[in-house]
This record gives sequence, C-alpha cells and structure tokens, in this order.
Amino acid sequence: MKERIHHLETKCRRLTMAVTAMIVLGIATICIAASPNHAKEAIQVSKIEIVDTEGNVRIRLGRADDGYGVVVYDKDGKFRATLTDAPRGAGMQLIKDGGSITMLAMNQGSGLTIRDSDGKSRAMMLQQEKGSQLILKDGEGKSTFSVPE
Repeated sequence: MKERIHHLETKCRRLTMAVTAMIVLGIATICIAASPNHAKEAIQVSKIEIVDTEGNVRIRLGRADDGYGVVVYDKDGKFRATLTDAPRGAGMQLIKDGGSITMLAMNQGSGLTIRDSDGKSRAMMLQQEKGSQLILKDGEGKSTFSVPE
C-alpha cells in the first residue's frame, strides 16, 4: 500500500511539473507574440494587387505599359484608370462608358485629350515649345474649332 501511495505521489508531482511547464511556456509564447513589432525601413515587391471579395484584381501597383504606375479595373476586369510614368512621359487616363480623358506630360510638351464613347477625339489641348493649341472636333472627327488655326 505504501508503495502504491508513493507511486501515485510521484505521478502527481510529475504531472504538476508538466502542467506548470506548459503554463510557463504558454505565458512566454503570449509575451513574445505581444512584444512590439518594429517597423521595417522598406518593403520591396515588384507588384501589388488589391482584389475584391470575389478575387478579381481591382487595383494593381507595378508594371504598366513601358513604365510603372497604378492601374484600376472595374468589377468586370475592364481597365478604368491609370497613373503611370514611362520613359516617353507621365500620363493619367480615366475611362468610363461615356468616354475618356487622357493627360500626358512628356519632354517635348504636354496634352489633354477628351474622347467620346466611341473612342474618337473630341477635344484636345496641346502645349509644346513652339506654342499651344486647342482643337474641338465633331462626332465625325472634323475640326469645328481650332486656336491657332
């Protein structure tokens, strides 16, 4: 009987030590996980994509045409807006079913183009070293107003 009680006491002591060790380990894990997360100096990736709840890419930061920039897509995956910088110039484009607006800044000048829903240029404002120009066109593509002519 004494031997049996001694055996049970030994088992109880070992079990108490094991439970105590598990509690200490758990507390240490929580303390380590709760320690401050120091900010990194930089994060480098070649592309970042933001997706909607269905997994469709809605915004992409990264390669765009010959340069890099931000590209925005609608829910159907159609390109809708961009802000890019490329070797030939920087540009911004906004597109919706009613038309589009494109702005470009290049080494030789800059410009703004407004297109209708068919993609035809309807208004252009151009600036170059030799001067500026404003052009308005009708739905057929004929110039209706131009300064200077």
